[in-house]
Amino acid sequence: MKITAFDLAQDEGGNGLQLHRVEAAPGFWTARVSQDIRIVLHKEGERTLLAWVGHHDDAYRWAERRRLVPHERTGAMQLVELVERAEERLVYTERADDAAPAPAAAHRPFAMLSDDDLLNVGVPRDWLEAVRAADEASVDGLFAALPDEAAEALLDHATGGRLQDHVAMRALPGADPFAHPDAQRRFRAVDGLEELKAALDAPFAQWAVFLHPAQRAPVTRDWKGPARISGSAGTGKTIVALHRAVHLAERAEARVLLTTFSKLLAASLADKAALMTEARPALRQRLFVRAIDQAAYELYANAFGQQPNLATASQVRAAIKAAVDAGHGSGHSPAFLYEEWDELVDAWGLHDAEAYAAVPRIGRRTRLGPKQRESAWAVFAYVRDRLAARGVVTTADVYVRLTRWAAEGRALPFTHVVVDEAQDLSVAQARFLAAVGQAGSADALFFTGDLGQRIFHLPFSWAKLGLDVRGRAQVLKVCYRTSHQIRRAADRLLAPDIADQDGIEESRRGTVSVFDGPEPIVQLFDDSDAEIGAVAAWLSGLVAEGMAEDELAILVRGEAQLARGRAAAKAAGVAAPVIAMHDAKGLEFRAVAVMALDEDVLPDAERLTGIGDLADLEAIQDAERHLLYVAATRGRDRLMLSGVTPGSEFLDDLPNAGPAGR
Repeated sequence: MKITAFDLAQDEGGNGLQLHRVEAAPGFWTARVSQDIRIVLHKEGERTLLAWVGHHDDAYRWAERRRLVPHERTGAMQLVELVERAEERLVYTERADDAAPAPAAAHRPFAMLSDDDLLNVGVPRDWLEAVRAADEASVDGLFAALPDEAAEALLDHATGGRLQDHVAMRALPGADPFAHPDAQRRFRAVDGLEELKAALDAPFAQWAVFLHPAQRAPVTRDWKGPARISGSAGTGKTIVALHRAVHLAERAEARVLLTTFSKLLAASLADKAALMTEARPALRQRLFVRAIDQAAYELYANAFGQQPNLATASQVRAAIKAAVDAGHGSGHSPAFLYEEWDELVDAWGLHDAEAYAAVPRIGRRTRLGPKQRESAWAVFAYVRDRLAARGVVTTADVYVRLTRWAAEGRALPFTHVVVDEAQDLSVAQARFLAAVGQAGSADALFFTGDLGQRIFHLPFSWAKLGLDVRGRAQVLKVCYRTSHQIRRAADRLLAPDIADQDGIEESRRGTVSVFDGPEPIVQLFDDSDAEIGAVAAWLSGLVAEGMAEDELAILVRGEAQLARGRAAAKAAGVAAPVIAMHDAKGLEFRAVAVMALDEDVLPDAERLTGIGDLADLEAIQDAERHLLYVAATRGRDRLMLSGVTPGSEFLDDLPNAGPAGR
């Protein structure tokens, strides 16, 4: 494809190129790349547009569906899909329960908008009536067919925003329609062969850090306080975090920490940041990328002259056992006491019985009366004394000491902190960052994350810890990484609106994907051997289609299911990684198989054991749903979800779930 494009730029009539006019689409031509692959061109005067590439028949169908015209009101050049050719995309039918009541009359969110309202935001005139006729069930197909600027404006309007905020700039008479800011979202002008070669030769990694114009506002905005950007998986939150960090580092006095929860994700961020700052060494010197715990340990060592001597989980368990053997903790099991220590006592930095009695127990599955708390606290006091005697501290203790240090006004090694995957911050980390923010400038803190992907910590109020992002929270609505079909299926696993403990709501309503793909496969089997064979056949088929083995992955709930996933990879003869869901955060692949979604695997039966309170049951169920959502959204183009009959209850929320062959 690169060679053909370069040959076209040199001499359209030479080099053996075969150009064919698309008779049904004025101005469109195709150029032969191989026996089956064609590039779609649009030619007008001296300008040639490379518009699309695909298989022979698909290329002609694509061209026949479109025309290239400047918008009559804004002047921006648009590739407009013909309404009559897009009608099938405007129909979307949910699964219906035979016993369900007849649906109410469809709501048409754009029915009252005038021609001027729609034209002012870039809707092509031919689409005015189709837009007004669209109901809520068909907006996904509508948004996919419209130019980006029009789709984003209508999406905002449908989800409570103001259409007036999206009125497009009007080009001056005679202006180049390709130079309009909206046109530059989708077209790149190339001047000469060298620039074309540079664009075609650019590695994929450079496109992986591309900032869409719709994402630029939160990157450059003066937020005047801590800000949080959220959105469904694939909406570009990490790219926004990267560009925000680079934007802040452009200030000569800035020192920016870009951080996330794991070393693996931090390494990925570091690679992307290095790519973005490759030609700007001075800026690169002001940008530091670390996993948040790594950054805390380094700061601790610089502040207090030594690395923290960290307590291990086995040391804590041994201390709890010793406390129980000494007669403390009557009525509580060691397993409960360790979980209580990990999720409440250590997490909140509790050092006395009064604080333990007052701490909120959001998401904890056991209610404790005063006597029960008193009995448990005797164990935790014993554990604290034992750890102190051995000169070890927990990671939460590290943050507690750093929080006090920052609150004393000590000079920090960074002026700004940008946190990706912020939904997984711990209480101790949030308190420390609040102290950093209070010691720095108004825009010192910037967060990106997704409440739907929170899987590591129980929920808590950011505002009560000093991180108040109310009024400075924004939800991204355009999905760039995951196909429309995968995103739509995954979103059905979660509530359409998720609120945090401060009442800030993140809505998945109106999110749109910029590309389509096959529907996810959801199948259940009589036994694990049948499932392994089916997943292996699916993986083999993808490789036969041309997917590379490193573009595939198998995800499972936890360590107990890894063997089943490895058996499928072995049977397929592919080197696809087999990964536990918790370890898949931040990763992405072209195709993902999520296996072993059995009834007793997800939700995890052990986590549900002993729950005696409905609120706690709901908290655990939500966390398990979030895990499956994370796993399902790791796939970009293809997704298979499988298990043994009757399967996870969560699969009931997805279309086409059932035994193989149903």
